[in-house]
Amino acid sequence: MLPTSLKPTEHEDINNNSGRLQSLQMDHTSLLKQFEHLDPHNQNTFEAKDLELLISTATKDLENYDAERHEEFKRYEMLKEHERREYLKGLDQEKREKEEKRMQELKEKHRQHPKVNAPGSVAQLREVWEETDGLDPQEFNAKTFFKLHDTNEDGVLDEQELEALFTKELEKVYDPKNEEDDMMEMEEERLRMREHVMKNVDLNKDRLVSLEEFLKSTEKKEFSNPKEWETLDAKPLYTEEELQRFEAELRDKEEELKRKAENLRQEQELLRERGKALEAQKREYQQAVLEMSQRQKEQQAAGNGQPPAGPNGELQFQPQTQKPEEINAPAEAKNNLPAEPPQNLPSHT
Repeated sequence: MLPTSLKPTEHEDINNNSGRLQSLQMDHTSLLKQFEHLDPHNQNTFEAKDLELLISTATKDLENYDAERHEEFKRYEMLKEHERREYLKGLDQEKREKEEKRMQELKEKHRQHPKVNAPGSVAQLREVWEETDGLDPQEFNAKTFFKLHDTNEDGVLDEQELEALFTKELEKVYDPKNEEDDMMEMEEERLRMREHVMKNVDLNKDRLVSLEEFLKSTEKKEFSNPKEWETLDAKPLYTEEELQRFEAELRDKEEELKRKAENLRQEQELLRERGKALEAQKREYQQAVLEMSQRQKEQQAAGNGQPPAGPNGELQFQPQTQKPEEINAPAEAKNNLPAEPPQNLPSHT
């Protein structure tokens, strides 16, 4: 049990022990900013009112979570029906009639299951007492049963401990090996059973079942003579109008996905075109760099009196070309040369 406040002497003891103070200190102002469900008028201690507010807020959150789970399951069932209808539309008449017959047979097979006891009834608890606990059903004792299934021994049955009690009932209806049995439906059935028990047994609505609440529930008329439990397949979960709205929503989402896919395709095409342009620019740049490098080598070679180098650094020797006015130069040069002295002339003495 939580203390409602700290006495002055307790404050003094804590203040005298600096080592423990560091481990026990808490910034209540910061805590209140994070947890608005705490009492804003008391920022120094965690009082009983704070605990009540905390439990109340947590309970509302869990109730909202359960409601969301129910809605999600409903949408799951409508999606299954939508896909079933779309599948049948794609078949020819003969195959469609054959498949519809097969599906109806599976549905009927699923409905042929043993009677399901109302959750929380004496029949349901005695079945657990006998088959799970291995005890004589004629010696059923509510207090002993509670102690056996309070697995963490905290004095209450929480939601997980309650849901574990329904496994034997659910196994009557659902078998993972059977095509006609949907395990998603089984978990929805488990949730419905837990909510039924909480509604009838949890008197203070804290989503926990105390021993006192459990024993009081065994005194009610519904404990010994409950109404017959209706499983999920007893009545439809949605109307045809709801299904049509759901299908319209699916079509809208499908169109939106198509538009997004087309936009992505166009962006991808644009990126490809840009990539090609960048690749062309890259090649042009590389060619320009190569030509510039070649010119620099040629200029360096000319300055050193060496023939220009080729693309791979080899020397390139260029044949010398003659000017047009030099082409006839040899003939004229011959005419201007001095005549050779005559041969075998007599020598003078």
